[in-house]
Amino acid sequence: MRILAGIVLIILFFGLLDILFIRLFAKEWWKIKKLRVAAWSLPAIGFLGAFLWAMGVQFNVNIIMFLGAILTGMVFVVELCLTLSLPFSGFVHFVNYLFDKFQKISEDENLSVDNNRRQILKSVAAAIPLVSLSTGASGVIQTFGSVSVFRKPMHFENLPDDLDRFRILHLSDLHLRHYVTLDDLENVLLDAEKFSPDMVVVTGDIADDLDLLPDALKLIDQLKTPYGSFATLGNHEYFRGVGTVKHLFGKSPVPLFVNDGVNLKVGNSSLFIGGIDDPVRMGAKETEFFKFTINETLNKESSADFKILMSHRPDALDYAAQVGIDLTLAGHTHGGQMGFAGRSLLESYFPDRYLWGDYSIDKSKLYTSSGMGHWFPFRLGCPTEAPVIELVKS
Repeated sequence: MRILAGIVLIILFFGLLDILFIRLFAKEWWKIKKLRVAAWSLPAIGFLGAFLWAMGVQFNVNIIMFLGAILTGMVFVVELCLTLSLPFSGFVHFVNYLFDKFQKISEDENLSVDNNRRQILKSVAAAIPLVSLSTGASGVIQTFGSVSVFRKPMHFENLPDDLDRFRILHLSDLHLRHYVTLDDLENVLLDAEKFSPDMVVVTGDIADDLDLLPDALKLIDQLKTPYGSFATLGNHEYFRGVGTVKHLFGKSPVPLFVNDGVNLKVGNSSLFIGGIDDPVRMGAKETEFFKFTINETLNKESSADFKILMSHRPDALDYAAQVGIDLTLAGHTHGGQMGFAGRSLLESYFPDRYLWGDYSIDKSKLYTSSGMGHWFPFRLGCPTEAPVIELVKS
């Protein structure tokens, strides 16, 4: 509910900012009554969507929750697109204003004026917000696209020969409820079969509807990989009730690792797979938390030739690299839900948060999945994914 309250405040902020921008940067548009009514209506529609979303959560009515989430998401996307595009449109309006002033002077002095240029500028000023809105609409549509299942090679210098070409299906942030269903999960697992994964790892935020969790774990187990399936907690497991989650895992065929792990024999080599707890809190890096949880997890490790860590948060890489973990698999960020060429568009603002893709510190590597799902219906250039990580000896 606190998250929804925050969303309401964000919608109000951007809604009022858009009204201010229209009045400042597009005064001619503000004179049109329908546009004024639409501008004032956006925050109200956003409030309605958030209210329906909250009521759906409160009374566990999925259809109301789904409609509320979609409505809220669409309003937010429209407001954000307008906020980003109106200043640029305002600049074009200003240039057009200068041409109008020049025309008035020209008419007094009998000079010629290029009226076509003025019409083009007016068209450009109108086109900028329209293009931005269409891009935002595309982001909402991409929310409902199919999950990308692909092979992702990751190279390691000291990889044992027995682990060369070892493949791990990485599932993260399924958020099973509205946007990702059990049918979607089944399709992903069927797509992954052609890559012949040796193991499945699930790095948290599995089900926002815990009634779906038991069947999800059964589906994952049915893939029958040679070295099994393993999972760890995300923050949404705590939001939904971590006690219930642990109870359901206890009755499932998929082990849940919370500061725990297991040593596996792969040929003549040993592989350690461990998973840490989630700090739950949002915000700054939880450095001390990761030190404690990773050290606790490594207590279960016994001189393994290769170590894999499951962490819902990619921030764990910083300490994982210090203690010799070879590969960390994480999620949580959803790639910022906006990306380009396999990287988050927010990467330059948060370079140390490892938002999407592969990263390394010394010989320790990380892959942050953009996730199979989301709780907010918007993705742009950052598709949902379930990578099959392939270990490759350099």
